[in-house]
Amino acid sequence: MLKWIRNLLDPSRPEMSAMTEGGLRTERDYQLKCNEVFQGKVEQKLSDGTRVDILTDDLAIEVDFARKWYEAIGQATHYARLTGKKPAILLIVNKPGEEKYVKAAIDACKVTQVNGYYITALVYRDIK
Repeated sequence: MLKWIRNLLDPSRPEMSAMTEGGLRTERDYQLKCNEVFQGKVEQKLSDGTRVDILTDDLAIEVDFARKWYEAIGQATHYARLTGKKPAILLIVNKPGEEKYVKAAIDACKVTQVNGYYITALVYRDIK
């Protein structure tokens, strides 16, 4: 277990160097950064073999780039159903013009329920 944690935090790994030197680049970078706030479990394996990006006491969160909002909604729905948690998506906006995807996602989340809860839409804006 400790070796796995050491490997995860190793700055020589490409995904970690992206976080420390050039900013956030991959979905994994954003998962790790956002989980500093959520304090959940990252890439938690579920009973069907799928992995929820961040699993907290209350939320099953799918992290994805804004342009893939429709995939995020489907995955969050699936993860919430399997875990019994509230569904949530965290969309990464890292290019100008991607707010249209956020609007589309919010509109869809307003009419999609799982376990009696609407999907929560969160946004990480990272435009330089």
